[in-house]
Amino acid sequence: MMKINRIGLVTIGALVFLGSCKKDDNGGTIEVRDPVEVAAENDADIREYLSTHFYNYEEFEAAAGADNTDFDFRIVIDTIAGENSNKTSLMEQVEVKTVAVEISTDETLDHNLYYLVARQGDASIAPKTTDSTLVRYKGFLLTDYVFDNSNTPVWFNLSNNIRGFSEFMPALKYGGEININEDTGLYEVSGDYGIGMVFMPAALGYYSGSGSIPAYTPIAFTVDLLRVKVIKEEEED
Repeated sequence: MMKINRIGLVTIGALVFLGSCKKDDNGGTIEVRDPVEVAAENDADIREYLSTHFYNYEEFEAAAGADNTDFDFRIVIDTIAGENSNKTSLMEQVEVKTVAVEISTDETLDHNLYYLVARQGDASIAPKTTDSTLVRYKGFLLTDYVFDNSNTPVWFNLSNNIRGFSEFMPALKYGGEININEDTGLYEVSGDYGIGMVFMPAALGYYSGSGSIPAYTPIAFTVDLLRVKVIKEEEED
């Protein structure tokens, strides 16, 4: 299974377009597209998904502040239809962050990053884009195909991560307790750790595609933020 900390989690800088085709990460050839066209298409696709889907916000609301609950605090997304036709859409609940991406040596293009905080987390400090974070996550396409999933917490250095992930993480705070079950050897997590999800255009994810992610495809993640390791920036001379 593909792990997002192993498949080129470098921040996208300039998206340079110098021909009619280029190589993808699997050695194939893909058509080079206009970044303005891709950005507009991605944004329309994300907004359509957000407008037609909801998450289990009512379970989060009911569990907030409860001393005892059987709710596992996992985000579950479903389609607004049938008995769910009266649900509040994700589009009505997400925040939008504008991120400028360099598309040539002297030009940038604004992209919309859509994110939602289902639970803030109980720590007082949010991670910076230079910090390392201990997370559980699920990565999926807008077709709901899951391309990666980690139930075991893993550390990610945000400065080396895909940009959309790094831009989103400061919206959460960490918290909760982490224990290892002596019988199973598995992590057990409880408490008020940060929980959220993010929807990003291809330019903030894997622009040319990677593994099962096609080129120019928007992606999304649900994330549990468990811990933050502060990494001090080097002092300027």
